[in-house]
Amino acid sequence: MADFAVLTLFPRLFDSFLAESLLAKAIAKGLTAVEIIDVRDYCFDRHRTADDRPYGGGPGMVIMAEPLALALEALLARGGPKPLVVHLTPSGRTLNQELVRSLAKQEKIALVCGRYEGIDQRFVDSFVDLEISVGDYVLNGGEVPAMAIIEATARLLPGFMGHPGSTLDESHGYGLLEHPLYTRPQVWRGQAVPDILLSGNHAQISAFRLSEAVAKTRLVRPELLDNPNLVDQVAQALDGKRPEKPPKAAKTPPGPKKAPTPDRPGRLAATTAQSDGDVMSHKEINGKAYPVDEEGFLLDHGLWDEDWVKRVSDEEEIEEMTEDHYAVLESLREYHVEHGVPPRVKDMTKVTGFKMKYIYEMFPSGPGKGACKMAGLPKPEGCV
Repeated sequence: MADFAVLTLFPRLFDSFLAESLLAKAIAKGLTAVEIIDVRDYCFDRHRTADDRPYGGGPGMVIMAEPLALALEALLARGGPKPLVVHLTPSGRTLNQELVRSLAKQEKIALVCGRYEGIDQRFVDSFVDLEISVGDYVLNGGEVPAMAIIEATARLLPGFMGHPGSTLDESHGYGLLEHPLYTRPQVWRGQAVPDILLSGNHAQISAFRLSEAVAKTRLVRPELLDNPNLVDQVAQALDGKRPEKPPKAAKTPPGPKKAPTPDRPGRLAATTAQSDGDVMSHKEINGKAYPVDEEGFLLDHGLWDEDWVKRVSDEEEIEEMTEDHYAVLESLREYHVEHGVPPRVKDMTKVTGFKMKYIYEMFPSGPGKGACKMAGLPKPEGCV
């Protein structure tokens, strides 16, 4: 069980935070405890002064070391488990779910809330075990970050959430952003809930949600896919069952293959079927002839390879092929293998998981003449 002590100059900021919702219930049930310590109680001049001007000059005020030290030493003097002393500061380690899980294993945490320009470094050097930032931005003080840490940590404690799986099946719970959510009514302003969610087939629903989570993560937070433990986390989230195509990111984009891989059927699979239309010419790349139509679309899809991708990327004036480029090509190729035709332009967002605006940013000629052409597919419906 993680208990908290908060050292702050503004204790009343925590009143409503601790009195509402699940955190209040958890405190009432004894799952956690939060003590608010007013640092000004350890300031002994008439005005209860806790700050002073910085040595060396400069704007603002700095919280003095002595009131903070006296407040923390009074806490330590009561005995009990020694707390992990955390200083909330923009210059600290960025808070993420992995760090939250680590904090949840602590018996007690003392959160020191900075204010103004910061706190005297000598207090940090003498008492602080860990400095944490909640992001690359600046707040007025450490109180809001302290609330974020308390809530994020406490909700991992057994019995805090109503459903024990709730903390896994959400953003960052297993390394991905959370899949989109839907509730009643089934149709809202002409927009229907996806049919798969109404099917009752839990295996298919889990696979659908995983696919949506991967697509959203790739679009909004692609750096999360670089996590080497992602596959194991996803497998754990699916009750130990690995998805058929677990998300896997590499530092170097995989690129297209010259032939389908036996152990991963369907992934960037080549075909020998030709698209509708006659061969108008051949495009020679590195001594190899590629039959193309009058608009330059590859007609023998089985010839698709890295050389073709490079040539089209040069024509598109793409400076560097990224993982997102290859993710689009992979999605288009898989759709073609399953359906025998490339996806319609208007369906590209659904198929690839990327917004149309972003696809145009990646492929200047658009999803048809850019992406489908690079993927070695026929000209799609809706491409002009």
